[in-house]
Amino acid sequence: YKDYLFDTAITWTTDGANAGTVSYRSGRFYSTNVNGVLISDKGYANKAISEILNLEAWKWVSHVGNPKLMNNVMGDISIMIPSSFEEQDRLSDFLNQLDDTITLHDQKLNLLKLVKQSLLQNMFI
Repeated sequence: YKDYLFDTAITWTTDGANAGTVSYRSGRFYSTNVNGVLISDKGYANKAISEILNLEAWKWVSHVGNPKLMNNVMGDISIMIPSSFEEQDRLSDFLNQLDDTITLHDQKLNLLKLVKQSLLQNMFI
């Protein structure tokens, strides 16, 4: 797509049931009004930093009425991060590999469930 607002950043859901959910967004993307965006021109927008933030952000969600994690609150969150970009990159690569492995296993599980369903249907026809 040619229209986009951001290119590689960390986002989080600002309100609703998923408020405080942090994700790394690689590449160009468009943003809605129910998420915040952290941009770093120094290279801090990576998978490792987003996962570290994801562990902490939920603690800052306001649960008065509709759950919320607004920009000013996200800006107050302090986290410990690896000091070298090389270590952040290695952690990001490792986490991406884990996500890919989980996705493959989920796909295999869904396929096996379909096979099981098909076999059970054939048994009782």
